[in-house]
Amino acid sequence: MDTIIEEGFTRLTETIAELGEKRGELEAEILSDLSGLLEKMATLATPLVGTLGNQFLEKSKQDSKGELYDTVHYEKKMIIIGRAEEPVHYRPDDPKKQVQKQFCLLTEEGTIAELMYSDDGFIIDSYLNPLTPGEAIDLYGPELLFMLYRALHDYGNLQEELVVALDTTLAFIQQKEE
Repeated sequence: MDTIIEEGFTRLTETIAELGEKRGELEAEILSDLSGLLEKMATLATPLVGTLGNQFLEKSKQDSKGELYDTVHYEKKMIIIGRAEEPVHYRPDDPKKQVQKQFCLLTEEGTIAELMYSDDGFIIDSYLNPLTPGEAIDLYGPELLFMLYRALHDYGNLQEELVVALDTTLAFIQQKEE
Protein backbone atom coordinates (compact mmCIF):
# COMPACT_ATOMS: atom_id res chain seq x y z
CA MET A 1 0.00 0.00 0.00
CA ASP A 2 2.86 2.39 0.79
CA THR A 3 4.33 1.96 -2.71
CA ILE A 4 1.00 2.86 -4.31
CA ILE A 5 0.83 6.08 -2.28
CA GLU A 6 4.47 6.87 -3.03
CA GLU A 7 4.03 6.22 -6.77
CA GLY A 8 0.86 8.31 -6.85
CA PHE A 9 2.55 11.16 -4.98
CA THR A 10 5.58 11.01 -7.28
CA ARG A 11 3.34 11.12 -10.34
CA LEU A 12 1.45 14.07 -8.84
CA THR A 13 4.68 16.05 -8.34
CA GLU A 14 5.78 15.20 -11.91
CA THR A 15 2.41 16.36 -13.27
CA ILE A 16 2.69 19.64 -11.35
CA ALA A 17 6.20 20.20 -12.75
CA GLU A 18 4.99 19.43 -16.30
CA LEU A 19 2.06 21.82 -15.94
CA GLY A 20 4.41 24.49 -14.59
CA GLU A 21 6.61 24.16 -17.68
CA LYS A 22 3.58 24.26 -19.98
CA ARG A 23 2.23 27.31 -18.13
CA GLY A 24 5.57 29.08 -18.59
CA GLU A 25 5.54 28.34 -22.33
CA LEU A 26 1.97 29.59 -22.71
CA GLU A 27 2.65 32.75 -20.70
CA ALA A 28 5.72 33.51 -22.81
CA GLU A 29 3.72 33.03 -26.00
CA ILE A 30 0.95 35.34 -24.75
CA LEU A 31 3.43 37.98 -23.62
CA SER A 32 5.13 37.88 -27.02
CA ASP A 33 1.93 39.17 -28.68
CA LEU A 34 0.06 41.33 -26.19
CA SER A 35 -0.63 43.91 -28.88
CA GLY A 36 -2.32 41.26 -31.02
CA LEU A 37 -4.45 40.21 -28.07
CA LEU A 38 -5.39 43.83 -27.33
CA GLU A 39 -6.31 44.37 -30.97
CA LYS A 40 -8.61 41.30 -30.96
CA MET A 41 -10.21 42.31 -27.66
CA ALA A 42 -10.76 45.87 -28.89
CA THR A 43 -12.37 44.59 -32.09
CA LEU A 44 -14.78 42.42 -30.11
CA ALA A 45 -15.54 45.20 -27.59
CA THR A 46 -16.05 48.01 -30.13
CA PRO A 47 -19.76 47.32 -30.84
CA LEU A 48 -20.48 47.75 -27.11
CA VAL A 49 -18.62 51.04 -26.60
CA GLY A 50 -21.58 53.07 -27.87
CA THR A 51 -23.73 51.55 -25.13
CA LEU A 52 -21.38 51.37 -22.18
CA GLY A 53 -19.07 54.28 -22.98
CA ASN A 54 -19.22 57.94 -22.03
CA GLN A 55 -18.85 61.21 -23.86
CA PHE A 56 -15.73 62.90 -22.54
CA LEU A 57 -14.99 66.57 -22.16
CA GLU A 58 -13.23 68.00 -25.18
CA LYS A 59 -12.94 71.66 -24.20
CA SER A 60 -14.32 73.99 -21.57
CA LYS A 61 -13.84 77.30 -19.84
CA GLN A 62 -13.47 77.49 -16.09
CA ASP A 63 -14.53 80.34 -13.82
CA SER A 64 -12.67 81.53 -10.72
CA LYS A 65 -14.58 79.03 -8.55
CA GLY A 66 -13.57 76.11 -10.78
CA GLU A 67 -17.05 75.73 -12.31
CA LEU A 68 -17.06 74.75 -15.97
CA TYR A 69 -19.02 76.57 -18.66
CA ASP A 70 -19.15 76.64 -22.46
CA THR A 71 -18.32 72.93 -22.38
CA VAL A 72 -17.89 70.86 -25.51
CA HIS A 73 -17.84 67.07 -25.39
CA TYR A 74 -16.53 64.57 -27.89
CA GLU A 75 -19.39 63.41 -30.09
CA LYS A 76 -18.50 59.72 -29.92
CA LYS A 77 -18.44 57.62 -26.78
CA MET A 78 -15.31 56.07 -25.32
CA ILE A 79 -14.27 53.83 -22.44
CA ILE A 80 -11.16 54.32 -20.35
CA ILE A 81 -8.85 51.31 -20.35
CA GLY A 82 -5.76 52.90 -18.79
CA ARG A 83 -4.32 55.94 -17.11
CA ALA A 84 -0.79 57.28 -17.20
CA GLU A 85 0.67 57.47 -13.72
CA GLU A 86 2.95 60.23 -14.92
CA PRO A 87 1.57 62.10 -17.92
CA VAL A 88 3.94 63.29 -20.63
CA HIS A 89 5.12 66.83 -20.07
CA TYR A 90 3.75 68.40 -23.25
CA ARG A 91 1.13 67.59 -25.86
CA PRO A 92 2.28 66.44 -29.31
CA ASP A 93 -0.09 68.89 -31.04
CA ASP A 94 1.09 71.93 -29.04
CA PRO A 95 4.38 71.81 -27.09
CA LYS A 96 3.31 74.92 -25.14
CA LYS A 97 0.51 72.99 -23.42
CA GLN A 98 1.39 70.90 -20.39
CA VAL A 99 -0.51 67.66 -19.84
CA GLN A 100 -2.24 67.31 -16.46
CA LYS A 101 -4.10 64.05 -17.08
CA GLN A 102 -3.58 61.33 -19.66
CA PHE A 103 -5.80 58.32 -20.36
CA CYS A 104 -5.82 55.41 -22.78
CA LEU A 105 -9.22 54.60 -24.19
CA LEU A 106 -11.17 52.68 -26.75
CA THR A 107 -13.43 54.76 -28.98
CA GLU A 108 -16.78 53.92 -30.49
CA GLU A 109 -15.04 53.55 -33.87
CA GLY A 110 -12.69 50.91 -32.47
CA THR A 111 -9.65 53.19 -32.25
CA ILE A 112 -7.30 52.88 -29.33
CA ALA A 113 -6.20 56.38 -28.40
CA GLU A 114 -4.81 58.48 -25.62
CA LEU A 115 -6.69 61.48 -24.32
CA MET A 116 -4.50 64.25 -22.92
CA TYR A 117 -5.97 67.10 -20.87
CA SER A 118 -4.36 70.50 -20.47
CA ASP A 119 -5.51 73.22 -18.08
CA ASP A 120 -4.14 76.75 -18.04
CA GLY A 121 -6.42 77.84 -15.20
CA PHE A 122 -9.04 79.29 -17.55
CA ILE A 123 -9.37 76.87 -20.47
CA ILE A 124 -9.38 73.09 -20.19
CA ASP A 125 -8.83 71.41 -23.50
CA SER A 126 -7.77 68.03 -24.77
CA TYR A 127 -5.95 66.22 -27.50
CA LEU A 128 -7.04 62.81 -28.77
CA ASN A 129 -4.02 60.94 -30.08
CA PRO A 130 -4.66 57.63 -31.92
CA LEU A 131 -2.36 54.74 -30.94
CA THR A 132 -1.60 51.36 -32.40
CA PRO A 133 -2.21 48.44 -30.03
CA GLY A 134 1.59 48.03 -29.76
CA GLU A 135 2.09 51.67 -28.80
CA ALA A 136 -0.71 51.41 -26.25
CA ILE A 137 0.89 48.35 -24.62
CA ASP A 138 4.31 50.05 -24.61
CA LEU A 139 2.96 53.25 -23.04
CA TYR A 140 0.33 51.92 -20.64
CA GLY A 141 1.39 48.32 -20.02
CA PRO A 142 -0.43 45.01 -20.16
CA GLU A 143 -2.93 46.28 -17.57
CA LEU A 144 -4.92 47.58 -20.56
CA LEU A 145 -6.01 44.01 -21.29
CA PHE A 146 -7.32 43.54 -17.77
CA MET A 147 -9.06 46.93 -17.71
CA LEU A 148 -10.82 46.28 -21.00
CA TYR A 149 -11.88 42.83 -19.81
CA ARG A 150 -13.02 44.26 -16.48
CA ALA A 151 -15.10 47.00 -18.12
CA LEU A 152 -16.98 44.46 -20.22
CA HIS A 153 -17.29 41.97 -17.36
CA ASP A 154 -18.79 44.59 -15.03
CA TYR A 155 -21.14 45.84 -17.75
CA GLY A 156 -22.24 42.27 -18.46
CA ASN A 157 -23.00 41.69 -14.78
CA LEU A 158 -25.04 44.92 -14.61
CA GLN A 159 -27.01 43.88 -17.68
CA GLU A 160 -27.71 40.50 -16.11
CA GLU A 161 -28.94 42.15 -12.89
CA LEU A 162 -31.11 44.55 -14.91
CA VAL A 163 -32.74 41.71 -16.85
CA VAL A 164 -33.50 39.84 -13.60
CA ALA A 165 -35.01 43.01 -12.08
CA LEU A 166 -37.12 43.66 -15.19
CA ASP A 167 -38.26 40.03 -15.19
CA THR A 168 -39.25 40.29 -11.52
CA THR A 169 -41.10 43.56 -12.14
CA LEU A 170 -42.98 42.10 -15.09
CA ALA A 171 -43.95 39.02 -13.07
CA PHE A 172 -45.25 41.28 -10.28
CA ILE A 173 -47.28 43.40 -12.72
CA GLN A 174 -48.77 40.35 -14.42
CA GLN A 175 -49.64 38.75 -11.07
CA LYS A 176 -51.38 41.94 -9.93
CA GLU A 177 -53.46 42.13 -13.14
CA GLU A 178 -54.77 38.57 -12.67
